[in-house]
Amino acid sequence: MASPRILSTILALLSLLLLLASLGSDHWLVANSRLITSYSGLWKVCVNSGCWMFASVPAWATLRGVRAVPFAPGLCAMIALGVYTGEFTGAVNVPPGQVTFGWSFGLGWASFPLFLITGECNIGECRKAAASGVRSGG
Repeated sequence: MASPRILSTILALLSLLLLLASLGSDHWLVANSRLITSYSGLWKVCVNSGCWMFASVPAWATLRGVRAVPFAPGLCAMIALGVYTGEFTGAVNVPPGQVTFGWSFGLGWASFPLFLITGECNIGECRKAAASGVRSGG
């Protein structure tokens, strides 16, 4: 079996890749009707052929302090996705089936359990190092 450090690194990269793909894409909400086809992400909304950008937040402001605890990125992602789900589920007033959450939203939720598994692998590596008397880096 692979060591927890290698597994943790692979899972961390995979979960980060999923989260970054989710954050960078524009298919969080998808609306299809006879007259309008639209999709929106966190940064842009497109209706038919026109697109509009939202105001942006500096990247350093959103990433500060998430490395302190192994589970912090997963918990931050879960809270953010939960708030997004709650806000947009109640805010969209259209007949059922016309507005759905897109693949970007699914990638964001897929990154959450991977972050948690990564945190558990990090804890496993620390326990393994403590049991053998070797101090782990970090």
